[in-house]
Amino acid sequence: MYYREVLLQQYAIAERSQFNWSSQEKDLVAWWLRQVERMENLRTVDGESLIVLDAGHRNDGPGPDIFQSRILLDDFEMSGDVEMHIRAGDWYAHGHQHDKRYHDVMLHVILDGDTGPDIPTLMVDRRSLGAGRCVSNRRITEDELLAHAYSRFKSKQKHLKSLANEGVEYSPLFLGMIEIVMAGGSRFRHLQQAAHVLGLKRWPDCRTWQGSNLSYPNGSSKILLLKRIMQASQLFHPDVWHTLPRDSMTDVFFEMRCLGLSLIQCQEWLVNILAPFMGHKLGFEHWRRMKIFRHYGLEKKMLSRLGLPKIRVVAEQQGLLAWRKNYCGTLSCFNCPLTQYHHTLTHLN
Repeated sequence: MYYREVLLQQYAIAERSQFNWSSQEKDLVAWWLRQVERMENLRTVDGESLIVLDAGHRNDGPGPDIFQSRILLDDFEMSGDVEMHIRAGDWYAHGHQHDKRYHDVMLHVILDGDTGPDIPTLMVDRRSLGAGRCVSNRRITEDELLAHAYSRFKSKQKHLKSLANEGVEYSPLFLGMIEIVMAGGSRFRHLQQAAHVLGLKRWPDCRTWQGSNLSYPNGSSKILLLKRIMQASQLFHPDVWHTLPRDSMTDVFFEMRCLGLSLIQCQEWLVNILAPFMGHKLGFEHWRRMKIFRHYGLEKKMLSRLGLPKIRVVAEQQGLLAWRKNYCGTLSCFNCPLTQYHHTLTHLN
């Protein structure tokens, strides 16, 4: 079955089921980031009309859960931070009233309670959150998983095209490696610094970082690595890469490793940059045969949700990540094909 056809079938008409949800603060954060900009008719507990213009970005460290959000509150535009709690009283239980880091919080988002701080408060219906437990009715099929992997592959190709169009002075393979080096919670700022070092007006197609902020080197070491990579930019010229390596053995990346790049960074570049650059025939087929080389910390939960025993190759892993982005990560359980069922029409004599 063609991957495109499988993707189109995901949107077939299906009947919703009713489920009992449970949720946590992280579910509120995910709901806010993924869905709140599309929500209509939101009102605070005091009846104020709420429109979210920009959800902002997640904070993985101390302080409010969401930074730099923009909202319209009764047609008055506000900018600031957003804090999430299960109960309104958790604001005081956590001591936020004495913490200056919370002075710019303009909105309190809660599930229960009425004894919170004197700031605008949005109470969210638990039934709108679907991340507590998976309620899928069946396991994912191989075609569905590969269809989502192919969709993710195409999105990476589109991103590389934007790098090639706007960063014409440099190979998209080179710029792609810089993006991998700059991974982390301060990715946007570090890429703007890299753009300045490279003589670019800005970094082309700079996407928001979705991972953790806590496990990457600091900015100074990244800039030093960038300068070493610039001195060996010929390693990333498209003419050097006519074929993809049959595996991810260390000797394939020997020269890159000598620059200070880790093996994981080289393998990430192979999967996320080089393979999409090589196109469907070579690149996606490489995804289908290359064994996974790292775990992202979410596979175990996703495997149980999708009914899979394990993932073996990159295509399966990328399909799993795409499924999480489209459904589990956006709390779109009502739209997930695994929670939907069809009524079979029977002929009555």
